[in-house]
Amino acid sequence: MNKTKCTQLSIAITILFLAGCAANPGVSTSDGVAAQTGQQALNAGSAAASSSAGLNQIGLVDILVHRLGVSPQQALGGAGAVFQAAKGNMDPQAFTSLSESVPGMSTMLGAAPSLSGATGLGGMSSMLGGASSGSSGSLAALAGSFQQLNLSPDMVGKFIPVITNYVQQSSGQASAQLLQSALGVR
Repeated sequence: MNKTKCTQLSIAITILFLAGCAANPGVSTSDGVAAQTGQQALNAGSAAASSSAGLNQIGLVDILVHRLGVSPQQALGGAGAVFQAAKGNMDPQAFTSLSESVPGMSTMLGAAPSLSGATGLGGMSSMLGGASSGSSGSLAALAGSFQQLNLSPDMVGKFIPVITNYVQQSSGQASAQLLQSALGVR
C-alpha cells in the first residue's frame, strides 16, 4: 500500500472512531478528549449543513415560537390563520405557488381556527402599518382566530411581519409582496 492510501485509510478510521465515540457517549476513551472532539466535529458538520440549508430547515413555526414567545400550537395555528386569510384574497394559482414554497403549509392551514365571526378589530389596521378597507374583514377574522388560540388580537401585527419575512427569505420578494397585498398590509 502506498503512503497516500495509508494516510487516507488512517484518516477515515480516525473519523469513524470519533464519530462512533460521539454517537455513543457511554464509550470510554483514555482521556475523553477523542469523544469530545468527535462530538464537536459532528456538531460543526451539522451546523454547516443546516446553515447551508437555510430557513427551510428551521421552519416558520420554530421562528415564531422563538421570536414571539408563543407555544408551538399557537405558532402553528396563528401562521395557518394568516395563510388562510391570505388564501381568501389571492388568485388560486398564486396561492398554490406560495403554498408549495412554504414547508408545512398544509399542516399550518389544518391547524388554523375558523376565520368567521370575529369582532373587535380596534386599532388593528394602524398596528399593521395601514390596511386597505377591503382587508379589514380579514384582519378582524384573524383577530378572532388568534383569540381562539388564546393569543391577543395585537399578536396578528407581530405574526405578519415574521411570516412575510420568512416567505421573502424562502420564496423571494415577489411572493412576500403577494402575501402582504392579500393581507392588505404595506
